[in-house]
Amino acid sequence: MKLKLQSINKNTETQVSFSIELLEQKTEQNQTWQYYRIHLNNGNEAYSFESINKKTISAVGTIAEIGKFAFAISPHNELEAFQKSFESFLQSNKPSFRFEPSDPSFELIIERLPIINNEHNFKVFFWVDAGNTKALEYTWDSIGIRFICSKESLNLFFST
Repeated sequence: MKLKLQSINKNTETQVSFSIELLEQKTEQNQTWQYYRIHLNNGNEAYSFESINKKTISAVGTIAEIGKFAFAISPHNELEAFQKSFESFLQSNKPSFRFEPSDPSFELIIERLPIINNEHNFKVFFWVDAGNTKALEYTWDSIGIRFICSKESLNLFFST
């Protein structure tokens, strides 16, 4: 399954999009994780971010496994909570929506734009924080994309 949003721009040479490709689920130490890969597309340029397997010493001196792009599924289902809050935003008149997984590897921000000619469009900002998954560095440094998206595209986000 792939969660995908794309710009209203229909020119394939300049269209912008991001997707979260859901991979396998694994249970480790009584917790279930949904792994994923992130794809950013800017026209004909494509960038992918995916898990690596690496162990390191954490700030408190314990061995920590890093390099995982993952949503928590149990005991708390973060992916389900993401979907419910996203759908709640679409049904509401709230001016914006924000989501960042508890294991921060990306941030999604969506802002409503004024309705013009009966068109409901939104600003989408998607930031990837590879530092957390690559080196256990919790920074605010990110690479990202931004674009204008239609309500129709948002309605399809969790159904693709």
